[in-house]
Order: sequence, then C-alpha cells, then structure tokens
Amino acid sequence: MSSSNHGLSESQFTTLQHEAVNAKAKAYCPYSSFRVGAAFLASDGPVIVGANIENASYPVGTCAERVALGRAV
Repeated sequence: MSSSNHGLSESQFTTLQHEAVNAKAKAYCPYSSFRVGAAFLASDGPVIVGANIENASYPVGTCAERVALGRAV
C-alpha cells in the first residue's frame, strides 16, 4: 500500500501506520486476544487513535475504528 493511493504524504502515511500499531497496545480483548488499532488524520491536523474493546456479550464489543471516531467527536 502506498501513500499516493490515499492522497497522503509519505510522512502522514508513516505516522498513521505507526499510531495505529501503537494504539493496539490499548486494546481490551480478553476473549479473542486479537488486538486492533486504528488511526485517523483529522482535516485540521491531529491524529486520532482507537483500539478495539471486547465484551463478554460478543455483539456488544466495539471496533477500533468506531472508538477512534467516538474520540474525534
């Protein structure tokens, strides 16, 4: 995957990759042990991150992307 496919500079793309990988450390996934991180670049510059959150009731878990969007609001 390359940055030019997404309209990002190489630096922005690398930063987003790095932040998404770092966000995985904050995942709460005691059932699957499958950590997921997401990173978004806001139009005004900041990077917003999120990690998946599992719940004992399977469908109630929250994906990393949704967590990041919730943090952006």
